[in-house]
Formats: sequence, C-alpha cells, structure tokens
Amino acid sequence: MTIHAAVQREQRSDFQGWAEKAEEVVRELKRTAVARDLAGAAPHAEIDLLRLAGLLTIYIPKRFGGGGATPAEVLKIIRILAKGDTSIAQIAIYHLFGTAIGLDGNNKAFIDKRLDGFLNKGWFHAGIAQAAYEPLIEARQVEDGFVLNGAKPFTSGAAVADTLQVWVRFAPGTRIDGTDASRHIGQFIVANPTPGLGFGNDWDSIGQRLTVSGSATLENVAASAGDLVGHWPEDTVQPPYVTLHVPIVHAAFGELYLGTALAALEDARDYINQRGRPWLSSPANKASEDTLIVERFGRLSIALASAEALADAAGAAVQRAFERGKDLTAEERGKAAAIAYQSKVHSTEVALEVTSRIFELTGARSTARSFGFDRYWRNVRTHSLHDPVHYKVLEVGDFALNGRVPPPTYYS
Repeated sequence: MTIHAAVQREQRSDFQGWAEKAEEVVRELKRTAVARDLAGAAPHAEIDLLRLAGLLTIYIPKRFGGGGATPAEVLKIIRILAKGDTSIAQIAIYHLFGTAIGLDGNNKAFIDKRLDGFLNKGWFHAGIAQAAYEPLIEARQVEDGFVLNGAKPFTSGAAVADTLQVWVRFAPGTRIDGTDASRHIGQFIVANPTPGLGFGNDWDSIGQRLTVSGSATLENVAASAGDLVGHWPEDTVQPPYVTLHVPIVHAAFGELYLGTALAALEDARDYINQRGRPWLSSPANKASEDTLIVERFGRLSIALASAEALADAAGAAVQRAFERGKDLTAEERGKAAAIAYQSKVHSTEVALEVTSRIFELTGARSTARSFGFDRYWRNVRTHSLHDPVHYKVLEVGDFALNGRVPPPTYYS
C-alpha cells in the first residue's frame, strides 16, 4: 500500500500549473484511496505528494519566494484535492493559509525562520487552536520566555506537522514589552517535535480518518518571545481585514465538500457504465440507459452544478474583500462572509445528498468495501459537523431577511 512518487518535484508559478499538479496528486491519491482509508495511517506519504508537487508553498507571497496564489486560487486547489482525498484536502487548508501567519509582522528573524522552513525544508503547518473553547492553553511567563500547558481534544494535522500555531491565554501577571498582558489571547509558533508536546493518537471517527485529528497535550513546552505572533485583550474588536480569514476558511470547507461530492458522482458514473446492470423490470439493455438512473443522475449533477456556481461566487467575493486590505469595512466583510456561508451550507447539503444517493444508482453490489464508496459520505458527514451548519443557516437567514451581516467571531 505504498504511494508511488509519481509527481515530479516542480514549482509552477501560475494557477493552471498548480491545478495540473493538483490533478496529478488526485490521480495518485485515488489509486490507493480505499486501502489508505481502511488503514487510517498517519498521512506522511500523502503530504510528501503535495510537497513533491510544489503545492505546499503556493500561498506564500511572491516577494518572499512563494507562489503568490490568491485566496480564490487556493480555494479552487482545495476543491481539486478533495476529489482525491477529503482528509488530505482538509489538512492542506490549514497548512496553506497557515503559511502566511506572521509574514506581515516586523520580526525579521521570525519571518526568515518561517520562510526557510517552508521554502527550503518543506515544512508542513498545522494548529492547536479551538480558540473559542475553554480551557485555552495557558502561557506562563518564566525567566527566559514562556512555558505552555494544557490540552486540546481536536488538532487536525498537528501530529504530522513540523510547525504549529498554538492559541494561548496568558497567565495573570504576564508582562510583554512593558505592558500588562494578563489573560490576553495570543498565538505562538511551536516546533514539532519539541519536549513536552505529545499527541494522544486517539482519533477514531467514522470519516476523515487520515487527518490525525486527535488530542494534543502540552506540558511545560518552552516558547520564546520571538515565537510570539501576537497578543491582544480578549474583548478586542479586531479590524475587519484581520477577521477575514474566518469566512475564507469556511468557504474552503465548502470546497472540501464540493470536491468530495464531485468525485463521488464521477465514481458512480464510471461504475454505472462499467459494472451497472438494469433492474429486471427495466426495458433498458444497460444501466446507463435506465430512465430512472438517468433521471436521478441528472438531478444530482444539477445540484452539483449549482453548488459549483455558488462556490465560485463565494471565492470571488472573499477575494474582492481580501484585495481591499486594511480599507475593508465591516459591511463589506459581512457581505463576503454571508456569501461564503451560503456556499458552505449549500455544498454541505448537496454533498450529503450526492454521497448518499449514489448507491441508489449503482446498486447493492457497489456497497462492497473493495469499492470504498462509503468513504465519501463518511468524510462529508464527519467534517460538516465541525461547525453546525444550522447556525450558519441562521446567520445567512438573518442577513437575507434583516440585513444583519454575520458578526466577526472565531467561527463567523
């Protein structure tokens, strides 16, 4: 069950090049998808495929030596990757957008270290976040920096990452640059492995089995002031451009479900054409001419086409908001968020429908574990519970009915 190094090491500087490389990665991932899903092993080889394809550095700005991909381009790459493996596309979201963390700051040593790691050493990034949920990791000040203590139950990709973004709350009495930072929220970058950092290897969900999304524990993990990305009082109202990453990531989740559903329908089409049989009472000579199958396949393709169109609109909306930079207003941010959440909701519902209904088109024999068609539904069902879509519907409804834009939070 080895993954062949079928993707040449090559960095392309344009979207078409990245898309071609992503499609190559998809073909390789799909070749081993069923066996890898059953094994549920840590995705080291899969990350290597992304690394060899030159896809891990596309979001780093060109002025720093990266690909300079836009958020909208990254979203489309995620859609492609999800066709090969939803798990790998998920952790790629956190990595790609995470490569930009801290690059807009003034800490040259920090920036140089990050760029060297990503561009020259092939680092993979993940996070120990869940910033909205108590308790946060505590950062306690010591003579030569800080020590981090705490645990989080859900840390996608962290166990296989080289560098981690860790959200913390500073202990009472903390002073940073002469300012009282007691109970401030902050973010440190922590290397993996590092003394005191451990992982529970306890991810046991029905889907997204290759995301290593289990628990992480920090016991007196050392962090220096130079590894601090930023900190702020918990009640700080951030400028709109600072919070734009939240709707961008939710748009990426929509792409995750969309790409998965596209792959499921493609597999169903191939199965129907190659192995399908018409029902005994059908007048058709082959499954692909059975009117019931044709009609239902058509309905699913229509639903997916609408989800693709809305995802494209969401990508364009968040891209326009991103290009506004520091001039982005709360209203502009909110309108982009509303479209992103519309896309996420619609992609969730369409993907759950498609990944479930394909079995009605392919028949009983297609439920054999050797085909692995169930993984598509399991993956969408598992990840779409990450942030209850019902609450996204409420945010969208409040915007559509009352004109209230989604308020910036860790999840909206």
